[in-house]
Amino acid sequence: MEDYQVPQFIEDESRLVGPFTFAQITILVIGGGIAFMLYKVLRSFIGIPLALIVAFLTGLLCFAKINDLPLYKMILPIIKHFVLPKSYQWNQPKQKYQKQTNIYKKSSGFNLEELKPKKDLSQIDELTKILDKGNE
Repeated sequence: MEDYQVPQFIEDESRLVGPFTFAQITILVIGGGIAFMLYKVLRSFIGIPLALIVAFLTGLLCFAKINDLPLYKMILPIIKHFVLPKSYQWNQPKQKYQKQTNIYKKSSGFNLEELKPKKDLSQIDELTKILDKGNE
């Protein structure tokens, strides 16, 4: 019987460059690019603090963890929590089919009453007398 290697550490993201994953590198490049653009475009006393704030938020987004889950994976659930409504109401789905109130409706000239056998009470009385005599 052959032995097969079972993959381990499948929950960990693979490292691309050093200790950084692909998602972390992407976040750092985009955040660093935005901070650099703010610094170059707004060279005044407004540009430097804005660039530092963006750089700080980029670092926080890239490296912070909540319950061993990276913050960039928590952003979408956090936004959904604050944006979507909190109360859930169950609404009964509309019926696809209408209930039939009278299943013996006349349709296409077909009458169920005509199909039922018509018996006189006199015939039934005669049958009961014959059957009663047979038991005596």
